[in-house]
Amino acid sequence: MPASEAIEMRGCQHAKYWFDDGSVIVTISQILSKSRDSAEGAVLFKLHSSLLARHSTYFSRVLDGAGTVCGEERLKSDNLAAGSCIPMVTVLPALGVRVDDFVSLLEHLYHDTPLSSKTPFTHVASILRVSSPSQLDFPRLHELARGYLEAMFPSGPLPFTHPSHLEEVLALTRTYKIGSIRKGIYYSLVTTTDFEPEEVDEKGEDVNRDDKLSQHQNGIVEDPSTRYAVLLPADVERCGKLMAGIVDHFTPILFTPPTTPHIACTDVFADKWMSLVIQSAISDGGVYKPLETLEFVKQLDWAAEGLCPACVREKREEWTEEQVVVWEKMDGWIG
Repeated sequence: MPASEAIEMRGCQHAKYWFDDGSVIVTISQILSKSRDSAEGAVLFKLHSSLLARHSTYFSRVLDGAGTVCGEERLKSDNLAAGSCIPMVTVLPALGVRVDDFVSLLEHLYHDTPLSSKTPFTHVASILRVSSPSQLDFPRLHELARGYLEAMFPSGPLPFTHPSHLEEVLALTRTYKIGSIRKGIYYSLVTTTDFEPEEVDEKGEDVNRDDKLSQHQNGIVEDPSTRYAVLLPADVERCGKLMAGIVDHFTPILFTPPTTPHIACTDVFADKWMSLVIQSAISDGGVYKPLETLEFVKQLDWAAEGLCPACVREKREEWTEEQVVVWEKMDGWIG
């Protein structure tokens, strides 16, 4: 739309990001629609065009041809003087930009909540999405958010901790091709969830799976609580293969007491392995958690049980090596 052509301003002003000295109004729909042009419940932001254009490829492009809204055409705003005009950019719902994600981006740009190593996952994920090339295209900010996301999740066997938001972060790693942490996410899904759809019909099929997948894949979800509540069929299959690989590989290791060069130390393992290791693994699901189980075994006070210092050191090194072996084999199990 030519800059000289006035357009109508509709929606409610954002309580915080409506600056009196702002030089552009940005409109974001609160509810996304499958229609490319329809929007419902828009939120208006009065921002500084130079800041947006400097960091965003999208805004640097659309601001050149932005239409204008003038004071006498306002509906709910008293912040535009009669006769004054200001450029206005309406972000089409088809881009999938959400108000909460856009607010997170503004919190960073205006230094209210800048990204850091202490930033919560939800904030990082919002900025990663909204700054991506498929949305508002803030290249440097997108790379920064990507780096913080990768730092939040395990990318190796030592140490291994289970994060939250597994389904959501897996979707992000796929969408933005973040392969470094994907293996750990699959491992966490296998070891901490049932990785299966919750609602099934008499055939064992997810009742709402097609609708959820369609929404998930197209970035169109009207209910935030279901935004990342489902795994893709390929992910469920990979989780199943990973579980099978773990069980086949780790079960013989877990249920076979180790041996050592010293008969006395081997006898200690033969005597204590069942009570200290196997029973514990069975009771807390450690059979399916090789990384954690091996770490648990390493931390046991084997010297107090009668192992000599040399055997304690040797076996802990072997268990550490086995953790690495499991981690590397996961590539093949996941496929």
